[in-house]
Amino acid sequence: PVIVEIPHFAALRGNERELVILRSETGDNWKEHFCEFTEDELNEILNGMDEVLDSPEELEKKRICRIITRDFPQYFAVVSRVKQDNNLIGPEGGILSSNVVPQVQAVFPEGALTKRIRVGLQAQPVHYELVKKILGNKASFSPIVTLEPRRRKFHKPITMTIPVPKASSEAMLNGYGGDTPTLRLLCSITGGTTPAQWEDITGTTPLTFVNECVSFTTNVSARFWLIDCRQIQESVTFASQVYREIICVPYMAKFVVFAKSHDPIEARLRCFCMTDDKVDKTLEQQENFAEVARSRDVEVLEGKPIYVDCFGNLVPLIKSGQHHIFSFYAFKENRLPLFVKVRDTTQEPCGRLSFMKEPKSNRGLVQQAICNLNITLPVYCKLCLKHYVWVRLAVSYLADCAS
Repeated sequence: PVIVEIPHFAALRGNERELVILRSETGDNWKEHFCEFTEDELNEILNGMDEVLDSPEELEKKRICRIITRDFPQYFAVVSRVKQDNNLIGPEGGILSSNVVPQVQAVFPEGALTKRIRVGLQAQPVHYELVKKILGNKASFSPIVTLEPRRRKFHKPITMTIPVPKASSEAMLNGYGGDTPTLRLLCSITGGTTPAQWEDITGTTPLTFVNECVSFTTNVSARFWLIDCRQIQESVTFASQVYREIICVPYMAKFVVFAKSHDPIEARLRCFCMTDDKVDKTLEQQENFAEVARSRDVEVLEGKPIYVDCFGNLVPLIKSGQHHIFSFYAFKENRLPLFVKVRDTTQEPCGRLSFMKEPKSNRGLVQQAICNLNITLPVYCKLCLKHYVWVRLAVSYLADCAS
């Protein structure tokens, strides 16, 4: 076997998410990469190396993914997903449980499968704070439970068990037991990477309550989700709203701010949110901008807007009611240009930039920032700018002469 180590930028959120290695010969069709090897084979590789390899714990801290392979496809891809517990289950049946949410399990009776296959079980927690932000106290949700491979029909019904939605002290939910019409079972049978299409199957699926969990049988592998809401006709709508938010992929990225003073009291800022090391390759390095702040790695969500505001002795030059906003996309140069003005010229030209998930509220609500960066504007120097221009011209002239 051969060892390949690849850096990644996935936010794994403790044990909620995991890395999976995919392989492809064409770039169109991908399958999960598996490589069987013995401990002796791995030790043989390690003993033949001059350097000591990092332990799995050290790799996790450094965000490096280790691939072990006996052959090389055209492409490898390192992808993050909701953590999946796998097991080989055959005609004899078996039980598959989730390590993320232990109450979640799938029980396969004897004869449910005719051949031995790898079955996966995902349980994605749905955090109360997110639901409250989107729906208030209108609904409460269980984890989203997915049985892989999806859309597979079983020869005998299997039994799924999911914990009931947790009622919070602020929620309007009642206890469970007997007939609970506010509790609805949703199902989505879409496959692959297609977003879920939820449908209420409560009317056709008997639910059994045991130890704060719900059990039911199904003939098909799919996604399942419990929702508790008084407006049962809105259950699919509510679920779709929450689902759109929780499927956004989390990444670890850093914020970097460049500044250039073009006036004694005004400056241009360029804010970046980036996953890789392209900070040193940005155009700003060639335009005499100075790097004034760089964050540690923080979690950001793919495709979600990021709102930027200034505090302290710096005022953003923007019309009232408007916002400085840009969106994050992994491995892209997510750039936001903005102008700022020094509020009090007798004080230091410094302030704080806050990067937030929501726009600043006029109601004075305190918002949790993704990241806060303190910045000080570079000194304005007319002669420095002229000198920079002459240096650039001289470098260009020498380059032309050399060629």
